[in-house]
Amino acid sequence: MHRFFRRNLPTERWVRSWLGKHPLVSRFLARSGFFGMQRRTLARGVGVGLFIGLTPTVGFQIPLLAALCVTLRASFPAAFLVSWISNPLTAAPLYYVFNRVGEAVFGELVRTVLAAPGMAEQAAAQTLYLVLGSLVIAAPASLLGYFLFLGAWRISVLHSWRSRE
Repeated sequence: MHRFFRRNLPTERWVRSWLGKHPLVSRFLARSGFFGMQRRTLARGVGVGLFIGLTPTVGFQIPLLAALCVTLRASFPAAFLVSWISNPLTAAPLYYVFNRVGEAVFGELVRTVLAAPGMAEQAAAQTLYLVLGSLVIAAPASLLGYFLFLGAWRISVLHSWRSRE
């Protein structure tokens, strides 16, 4: 498997050379903070990664991460790493919790909108519970991740300053 990725993924040298041939794309990505490693850019990347990772967007996560990182000037590497909170091992339990939260919070509303008892309506209701429940969890988690990252960064800087004395 390692050999497959080594053969088929572009090398850092190739990416740098491609970006050198396309200065507009390079400038755009640099200005957007797409590959940025500054404190706030990384924190926004953590927030974006948590939000996308905690929503049922399997199959669309990478394009959504890229679009949100460019839009919000967030670090794509940080967002990509954090989005792995929903990996194949954790997806099923997360989706179950999202469904239960969505049903608990929006149950009556969805039942009044989809009143017919057919199979298609039940599937639509369960999908709505999943999506709405994930948003209820993902939005606060992404904000919390953003502020926790900034706080942890500040603590690490203060600790390094104190250790110099």
